Amino acid sequence: MMNFREMEFGSDAYREALQLRHEVLRAPIGLNLYGEDLSNESLERHFGLFDDNNALIACVTAVPQSPGKAKLRQMAVSAAHQRKGYGQRIIRQLEDHLARNGVVEISMHARLSAVSFYQGLGYSITGDPFTEVGIPHVRMRKVLS
Repeated sequence: MMNFREMEFGSDAYREALQLRHEVLRAPIGLNLYGEDLSNESLERHFGLFDDNNALIACVTAVPQSPGKAKLRQMAVSAAHQRKGYGQRIIRQLEDHLARNGVVEISMHARLSAVSFYQGLGYSITGDPFTEVGIPHVRMRKVLS
């Protein structure tokens, strides 16, 4: 049984999510998440998917935008749990949570390597590829029903 919940900025769970994001998203491309300015993250909402032992399996951040809109960033699934449906699960649960709280449109900058994953969840590419953190990305969006 997985438990989806919001993590408070600065909490132990948030610090676990930082470590997961560093291991999955930054270290493999030679970057250090801890070297980045994370001060704006206090204004963002952080969510995790936890197992029965309260271990963090996956995380994602939602950045409130204009009313009714949010931007997803930094979705990561622990290496031991990848390709088991947990990425889809955390995104779907986040979408449900955001929709219940008035969000009607979600956008993101997706790594090209993750585009098919997000397309499978109903996201569409909305622009030309660009480089972010040294690797190719595209803008994607989804209108929640």
